[in-house]
Amino acid sequence: MTTRAHSSPAEVLPWPDSVPVPLSAPPLTTAPSDGPKVIRWIERHCRYGEGDKFGQPVRLELFQKLFLIMLFELRPDGTRRYRRALLEVPKGNGKTPIASWVAAYLLATQRSAVIPVAAASYDQAEILFGDLRTSIDESPTLARLFNTFEGEVQVAGGPGRAYKVAAVAGTNDGQRPSAFFADEIHEWTGNKGRVHLVIANGAAKRAGSLVVNTTTPGADLDSFAGKLHEYGLKVNAGEIDDPEFLCVIWGCPEDRYDLTDPDSPGFQDRLHRAIRDANPAADRFLSVPDVAARFYQIARHEWVRYHLGMWTTVAERWLPAGSWEACERPGPIPDGVEVCLGFDGSYNGDSTALVVVSCPDDDGELPHVDVVAAWERPETLVGEWRVPILEVEDAIRAACKRWQVREIVCDPYRWARTYQILEDEGLPIVEFPQSPSRMSPATARFYEATTNAQLTHSGHPALARHLANCAIKVDARGSRLAKEHRHSARRIDLAVAAVMALERAVQTPERPPAPHFWSWADL
Repeated sequence: MTTRAHSSPAEVLPWPDSVPVPLSAPPLTTAPSDGPKVIRWIERHCRYGEGDKFGQPVRLELFQKLFLIMLFELRPDGTRRYRRALLEVPKGNGKTPIASWVAAYLLATQRSAVIPVAAASYDQAEILFGDLRTSIDESPTLARLFNTFEGEVQVAGGPGRAYKVAAVAGTNDGQRPSAFFADEIHEWTGNKGRVHLVIANGAAKRAGSLVVNTTTPGADLDSFAGKLHEYGLKVNAGEIDDPEFLCVIWGCPEDRYDLTDPDSPGFQDRLHRAIRDANPAADRFLSVPDVAARFYQIARHEWVRYHLGMWTTVAERWLPAGSWEACERPGPIPDGVEVCLGFDGSYNGDSTALVVVSCPDDDGELPHVDVVAAWERPETLVGEWRVPILEVEDAIRAACKRWQVREIVCDPYRWARTYQILEDEGLPIVEFPQSPSRMSPATARFYEATTNAQLTHSGHPALARHLANCAIKVDARGSRLAKEHRHSARRIDLAVAAVMALERAVQTPERPPAPHFWSWADL
């Protein structure tokens, strides 16, 4: 991890054993970075704000240093790689102080710095801005360079300022920030997200600008923060190519350790291990026993959100946590294998999906599930979007050339023209209306196959995401897949296509009846 630019490819480094592995983050590499320089600057000049170490020189923990090294990674030409970042950690892991120290560094080093420090409310904005102001006031070196006021810090004798912003009050479109710090963005609900958009758009007009978002998880993945969270997961999974966006998320899935029965043997040990997995500051400046005590003091879903760093929703999820991951067997379905294709499409909606499932054979080979293609509305697109129909049709034809396709299973709604064209070409189109009478047994079959490890899959991240988005709707007509609420933007089309394809792949195909010869003498 050097600060000099070089042309040799960066090597991936193992994550240090002393720091919990993030739930989602880009890999550590040997790419050049200004991070070490920033670390030295912070530890030399910055001071702790409110707390037990008030006024003392900052001493960064290893996990904080690793984040700074990633945040200030350099391109081969020496410019900074990242323009936008999301740091998401459970409560009490020092995300706000580290943001204030980065803000102090940029205020001191950016030319004509303009740095809004924002949160959903004035009180919340004061936490981050107050840390910045105190870090400067208590520093023998920085106090001479800046003039601090209640809502603004000014560079002494020159252009440059950082100032406090509350999203609830709105903002102007005319600013051109050199950096922008948004704290606890899970609280930026309603029109507050518009304020973030305005300020971030202004920052995009400045060369070398940086937008840093910090938050604990929220409870609504359709919110501004939830969408940014899911965007970061897609970037880290390689679903979206956005080399200027850094996403680092620490947390621990609730199912990683059995926390269902507090009276069971070994529960306290499992609880402490989960806390240490989720919180990089555990046993450093975060007390594990104190966090464990909170397990008994607040609502379970609130504890999971604040202290395990997991987004929580009211809707009941479909598949048990961890069951889909347990079925992963990386690798594609070999060419020429007998398969069923599942297709779930929209015309001008948000997603269209094509999934392939191998048909089980007499040797006991389990059905294998993979994604052929998925067409999703681009995250940043404003305005109307339509599925590329000709591209979808060509993908279906290409799949039929690659595998021995027994059936192309599809809901005829809105795609009748495409089905008629493909059927006229001799492709095996099979209609599968998504009615309760068809989807309820298919949903049950997919659930049982997953929970009993009677299928395998390639580990495609988009399919895993769509399955995780599924809730289960139960009524007098049975159970079937649904979004968590009607207007949810979280997509489930790949999951629906997979359910339909598996239902047909495991069925014994109906063969044409064999000809029966008889004569009048037999009558």
